[in-house]
Parts: sequence; structure tokens; C-alpha cells
Amino acid sequence: MINVVRRLTGAVLVSSLLLGCSYSSRNDEQPSSVDQLRAVGAQILSSRRAGPPAKTEVTADILSKITVPVVQINPEVFGGSDFLTRATSRRDSGLGTVEVWNSTDNAQIILRNGVLVGTRGIGSDIIAADADVTIRALQAGATTSGTRRYTISDGDVTTTDYVFSCNVRNMGGERISVANQLFDTRHMREDCVGGPQQAVRLSNDYWVQPGSGLVRKSRQWVSPSAGFFEIIVIRN
Repeated sequence: MINVVRRLTGAVLVSSLLLGCSYSSRNDEQPSSVDQLRAVGAQILSSRRAGPPAKTEVTADILSKITVPVVQINPEVFGGSDFLTRATSRRDSGLGTVEVWNSTDNAQIILRNGVLVGTRGIGSDIIAADADVTIRALQAGATTSGTRRYTISDGDVTTTDYVFSCNVRNMGGERISVANQLFDTRHMREDCVGGPQQAVRLSNDYWVQPGSGLVRKSRQWVSPSAGFFEIIVIRN
């Protein structure tokens, strides 16, 4: 995904979603429109502008034509946008529901109740992460503290473990706009310190819809080199 957003503008990615795709959770039933979505990178290599591309703003008209679950990823370090379709949604022995989202170049992000717990194919991947403290706080809207652990790929065969002490607090109600739709949310912020020599400080933000518990929008840390991803649920 990062290799894609380095060179793509988001507009063509959005247009490929307008082809009327249908979703299937079976691995052997890949919709043809999703294949078209993944192939779009080759069409716009020549359209790259100088400097990081701007993120794509999804309009109400575009939203009306999207009929499958889609999340928008806006990587802050590299700029641009990518639009991921949901590959699987499952319950396991852990807390919450695990969702795997596929990008246009077959990278993945893995969310557990909206909290980023894994990535694949971005070059500095989250191999594993725990999220129980965060998930409980987001669902309850409560202030709490605890330990979070990430295992991050070093880009080769080695990994580094990051252990963080985190405080999650309720920042209060906030109305946000997604594709010209307004949502009342509870803004939760997670401040963490840790990593090698306790040198990494980060703040993750989550905008949670009361009632459903859906994390409609978030800004979450991926790794030291990948920085933060803004994750927006366009269609759930």
C-alpha cells in the first residue's frame, strides 16, 4: 500500500469503486470490479505530480455509488489515499471482531474493533499487536491505562518489540463529517510512551459512534518509518 500511495493520486482509485462492485467473503469468488480496482495503479503512473499527492475527498455523489465495505487510508508520511475493500470479518478467541482489508496492490491492514493490530505489505509491518486495553476503553468511553505491545518488522527477517505504557481518555463528544455525512462521535485519545530506550511517544485518536461502537475515523501509529495512517470508514 505504501508503494502505491507514493505514486498514486486518489481520484482514479475512487473512480474504480464506481464500477458497481459486489462483495463476497469467499476467497475463490473475487469480484471483477475489485480486480479492476487493484489494477488501477498501472493506469496512472504517468499522471503523478511533483511532490506528495493530496488525499482524496470523498463526495456524497461518490459515496452513493459505493455499495461494498470500503475504508480510506491516508498515510501522513507519503501523502495520497488508498481505498481498501474488506476481505474477511471474523470472531476469534480474542476481544472483538477482526477485519482484514485489502489494498489495490494487495497490501493489508488488520483491524480489531477498529484498532490497528496488523499490516502486511507496507514494508515496515505490524506483525502482531495487542489491543484489549484500547478496545475496552473505546467501547466504554472510559479513561483507563495499560500496556500495549507491538511487534514491528525491521524490513528484513528481523523484528523489534515495542512496549508502550498508554493512557486512554475521553475527549468528549464531537461531530465529524465523512463524505458530507455528519456523525456524532465520542473522541478518544490514546497517549503512549515506550519503545527502545522509552524514546517513542505517540498519540492515537479514535472517533467512536455511540451505540454501534463503530470507530468511524481514527489516526493510528503504524511504525517509526511508516508513521501514522488516518483510517476512515467510508462504507461499513
